[in-house]
Amino acid sequence: MYARRRTLPTKPALPVWKWLLPAVLGAGALYAAYHYATLPHDPPLQSSAQARTLAQDWQDLRAFGPRGLGEAGHAKAADWLAAQFRALGYSVTELPVMTTRPVDAGSTLTAGQQQLAVTALYGAGGGEQTGRLVRVPPQASSEEMGKLGLQTQIALTTCPAGTWAELVDRVLRAGAFGLVLIDDCPVAKFEPVSQTPMPLVKVAASQKAAVLALAGQQVKLTSKVEQQEVGGKTILARHVGATPALVFGAHLDTLPTSLGANRDASGVLTVLELARRAAKAPLGDQAWFVVFDGTTAGMLGSRDFVPQYAYPLRQTRAMLNFDGVGVGEPLEAAAHAELDPIIRQVDPQLRLFEEPRDQQQRPIGKALPLVGNSDHLAFKQETVRTVLLQRGGLNPFDKMLGDDQLDLGNVQKTADFAQKFAVAVLAAPWQPKEPCGLTGRNCY
Repeated sequence: MYARRRTLPTKPALPVWKWLLPAVLGAGALYAAYHYATLPHDPPLQSSAQARTLAQDWQDLRAFGPRGLGEAGHAKAADWLAAQFRALGYSVTELPVMTTRPVDAGSTLTAGQQQLAVTALYGAGGGEQTGRLVRVPPQASSEEMGKLGLQTQIALTTCPAGTWAELVDRVLRAGAFGLVLIDDCPVAKFEPVSQTPMPLVKVAASQKAAVLALAGQQVKLTSKVEQQEVGGKTILARHVGATPALVFGAHLDTLPTSLGANRDASGVLTVLELARRAAKAPLGDQAWFVVFDGTTAGMLGSRDFVPQYAYPLRQTRAMLNFDGVGVGEPLEAAAHAELDPIIRQVDPQLRLFEEPRDQQQRPIGKALPLVGNSDHLAFKQETVRTVLLQRGGLNPFDKMLGDDQLDLGNVQKTADFAQKFAVAVLAAPWQPKEPCGLTGRNCY
């Protein structure tokens, strides 16, 4: 046998494209799967959440109690609300809101061996003074108080008919070095005062007899006030990819110790009801639902929110702010002039009003400054057309802490109007406006 001298033919190598193409397709499939998995998705819509009623929502929200910033019920209510939006199939963004508030740190009224616990008036700066406790009528003028020998002494009085701030002003003008106010008002009030270096305190009506018995005696009034940092969060609920053609807003926080049924649980319930109705409807992809925080401390939440989302808000046709829609008749609206005809179209009987303007405001260039005492003001400043909805007249923030009543029928009717209005706004022609420039031309 002779040895083989030539190589046997071998199987030819695969063309590059035959192994490269499957590899590329496989890698592409893996990337697509990863990309889809990492994209934000709305949580699943829970049928139990969509079946809830306004009465159930109010029962839950009411159970948290007062929702002032820093109060125990506030954080619980915010978490509950975010959970409700998620159960309705919305993605939720929580935006922190931080501020400080004055708190009493142990104020006292001392007469001889007797010492009574008192509470600094909200906003007062605290201080310590010694003097004779002089009883004065709550409605007396500063001149009348001066004739009672109040100068350099401590004023003692009962609940005035006007504001506590006005009373403090008259007392200090009379030369007093402090004030003890017996809080025997027939309805509880939240009455902030301006910060002064004088001790300004209140005592409960249950201590009235004991305090009045000290009138004419030499006393030491000590008011201790500390600034406490408190926080909350604005809650934004929206479907992934939803455009803010409409923004529905209200505020969660209340005045300190107030249940805030009308201001503004009524607005929160309205926004939640609209979110429930829009969960499976086309409106859900064209609306944002926002519950602001820190409104009673100066619209803190909305002032932070609007600049942060200024670019997408240029697509907003209308922002509806529900602030006090649960008590009183009729439903009223303060709206951008371009939206008035649409409101008339939806409800010819709805009362339109203009928000009051401070008489001291001066024009900026040729334009008057924008007005508003609620969260829609920040949207106005970004040229977004707004509608403020409320009931019961031109009310500023309620100072009555007895805000514990709510007519759910009014909330239902408000949501009905807002839903019809939203449909009409989306159907109406609209041209977005550019923000104001340095020249002030083409401004909102």
